Amino acid sequence: MKEPITKSFLFFDTIKYDASRGTENFQDRITVEEPLDLRIRYRDGKEKTVSLIMRTPTMDNYLAVGFLYSEGIIKDSRQVISILNMDSDGTAIDNVAIVEVTDEVHFDISDYGRNFAVNSSCGVCGKSSINDIFVKSGRLIRSTKDIKASTLLKLPETMKKQQRIFGETGGIHAAGLFDTDGNLKVVAEDIGRHNAVDKVIGYMVLNNLLFSDELVLQVSGRAGFEILQKAAMAGIPIVSSVSAPSTLAINTAESMNMTLACFVRGDRFNIYTNPSRIRL
Repeated sequence: MKEPITKSFLFFDTIKYDASRGTENFQDRITVEEPLDLRIRYRDGKEKTVSLIMRTPTMDNYLAVGFLYSEGIIKDSRQVISILNMDSDGTAIDNVAIVEVTDEVHFDISDYGRNFAVNSSCGVCGKSSINDIFVKSGRLIRSTKDIKASTLLKLPETMKKQQRIFGETGGIHAAGLFDTDGNLKVVAEDIGRHNAVDKVIGYMVLNNLLFSDELVLQVSGRAGFEILQKAAMAGIPIVSSVSAPSTLAINTAESMNMTLACFVRGDRFNIYTNPSRIRL
């Protein structure tokens, strides 16, 4: 293994085998997966560890805020005083992210129904109630803004062009936030698909975009419950996925009055809930 040329991927000495060509030595680019120790700090200096998140070290500032919001620990940007221990690129120094919060933020790990050690694929880690989303978000999604089918079909390719780490490694998920005219606002990459969404949500929190009527979340993988859960918490009306949905994801989208489109590839897609937001 070579020293990193970037925080998000490393070079590894690798042997490539091809049945017709034999073996070849080369250096493969591999996506970094490291733990992020997420803590909150109060004005008096008291700290609480919230979670240990296995993630790709990029946009940790947004990941920290997005995770706190999607778990209902913070309610909006006004409860965030500052994000500490970050370098100039928003990556946590020594894998420790500290979010300084106001005293009205109350967190006790015993109040939560799941272990807050989060690996890069677990997502909800046992939490399965749609009712929990209602409790935390406090509202249904009422947006009537729609998007042209032709615009929706362009989103995956537009996002892919901005996936720098994927272009190097091919082994990472992405989430992109668009408006209904197809304009890109932010793209986040992470080895965990739910982490990528949390990074987008953190961007929304810090830029006052929560519950905007004209936003679309595009994701690179399947549309599982954890993706719809986080999108619902942020008030995103439309979720688009290049892959398949799950039954619980469809039920969540229906319950929260969201539009869910999946298998968005090439010139086709399937609409599973609330088709009125897509102009066919």
